[in-house]
Amino acid sequence: MNREFYYCFGCKETGDLIKFVMQLHGLSFEEACEDLAEKAKIPLPDGGEALSSEEERALRIKRDRVQKAVRLNYFSSLQYYHENLLRGVGSPLFVEAREYLKKRGISQGTIEKFQIGVAGAQADGLVQYLTRARAPLDIARDFGLIRASQKTQGDYDFFRERLLFPLIDPRGRILGFGGRILPSVEKKPSEFKLPKYLNSAESELFQKSRFLFGLTQAKRAIREEEVSIVVEGYFDVIALHQAGVENAVAPCGTALTEDHLRTLTRLGPRVIVFFDQDEAGIQATVKSMELGLRMGQLLYGISFASKLDPDEFLLENPEEHLKQLRQWIREATPLLDRELDRLFRESEGQVESRSAAVKQAVQWLSQYTDPVGRAIRVSDLVKRWEVPPAALGVLAKDLEGRSVGTARRPVPVAQAEVRRAPPPGAKKRAPLTPYDRQLLQYFVKVQDFSAYFLEARRQMHEKDSLPELFDDTEVQNWVRTILEDPAGLERLKQAPETWVQGRVSLELQSVIMEGLLQDRVSGDEAQLRALLRRGVYKSWARFSHRIREEMMRVEQAQDMEKFKELSQQFLDLQRKLKEFEESYVSGKND
Repeated sequence: MNREFYYCFGCKETGDLIKFVMQLHGLSFEEACEDLAEKAKIPLPDGGEALSSEEERALRIKRDRVQKAVRLNYFSSLQYYHENLLRGVGSPLFVEAREYLKKRGISQGTIEKFQIGVAGAQADGLVQYLTRARAPLDIARDFGLIRASQKTQGDYDFFRERLLFPLIDPRGRILGFGGRILPSVEKKPSEFKLPKYLNSAESELFQKSRFLFGLTQAKRAIREEEVSIVVEGYFDVIALHQAGVENAVAPCGTALTEDHLRTLTRLGPRVIVFFDQDEAGIQATVKSMELGLRMGQLLYGISFASKLDPDEFLLENPEEHLKQLRQWIREATPLLDRELDRLFRESEGQVESRSAAVKQAVQWLSQYTDPVGRAIRVSDLVKRWEVPPAALGVLAKDLEGRSVGTARRPVPVAQAEVRRAPPPGAKKRAPLTPYDRQLLQYFVKVQDFSAYFLEARRQMHEKDSLPELFDDTEVQNWVRTILEDPAGLERLKQAPETWVQGRVSLELQSVIMEGLLQDRVSGDEAQLRALLRRGVYKSWARFSHRIREEMMRVEQAQDMEKFKELSQQFLDLQRKLKEFEESYVSGKND
């Protein structure tokens, strides 16, 4: 069977076309399938059951209307709202919008990058524009651009007297708009208080709980830096991007959701929450942290203590504050640890406050689904806060080497020592990729799986060694140190703490201990063989890349004899990779 397959020599990602689109745009599997089917004009029926001809027709009509709505939003955005802002005359609000953006430090290039626009005061300006263009007004009504008037026979514009931010998804589709009321309108006395921000109504096209503003512009930077920065508002995103911090996004008038986090972590493993430091922003930060804990993910925070919004902070002193912000981002720490530390400091010396703080800490740690990360923090809670283990309720099991709600084998004393909080100087780092994490957890169980790793080493290119099965540099160095010691593997088997304490980062300590604590289960061998096939394939792919680079070098030197020799090697290697790729994809030799 012929399958499209990709491999990236930079990030070492590999997979099929659907996975490529998922990684490229941060889409779910279903969204990636929809995107490809739409581009190829291939019908994609819902569900697994066969549809009747009438159901297929209804489905085609529904999808056709959604596609027309996207085109209508795009047309309205660029040809009407955006054009009003760039060159609009006849309304003082157009001039005010341009001056307001200038006052907030937004450049012309940034306005065009985010396709910012403005809606004037005319009640049916867009209606008339769409009518002249013979656009489908019924779709404009259904998807919230215009609304039918209750007082007259006509329609009126949904957005008026507002700056407009197109809501563009990672596929480049404009799903709707977010509008910020203009200052002069906000100050007008009115019987009804108008909302400062107004978003398009939810529809088949736009769901607030799934949408992140700025993701289209941020996805490349998130992939490259493997971190996303979540801020509160449109202007925060825009200001950060303009300053060069291009991995910033914002939820659209709602708190962070599971869909938001899943989207972001498909692009990069680390998420930093950078909300305003007012009461609402602090509460939203804590709620985001709790959501991450329930999903088994640590969210990060930065040491931002200003009462200004992020965009105002950058505007106040652009050069110095940007430098400071970049440093804070580099030094971001888990929100859970920051909040536990805050509880400890604020309750020190006060019995009732400390009691409430301990209860809150136990609640947060109970929500955290990573058993090893939780156990380390529970141990710290007992030692630092001087809390009797019995007071921790179900969390006390973590001190016995068992995770909450999950039966585990007893942990030897030597291993339990490793699970305690690491020394203050221990290094922190970003999370491992799922590939390195899983492979490392098999490697540390040398008594069970050493033969599989040795076989994989025999299959790798002769210039590679076993540590090159891993992508992460710290993991490679740690594995190399063990293998260079004649008794290294035996010591890893008998006393793993000698290879962990003081040698590796917090992240690796957590992954290594989780691997040591896990019981061997059915299917482990098949999963490990699949991981090792990928590692062996990457070994030969790296060698192929080196040959290709050498070919380019000798071609420039006009050494045609050497070029011919290398070309033959390259072709032979491509055939070998093709054969291995087919084995890798199909799972042969399991």
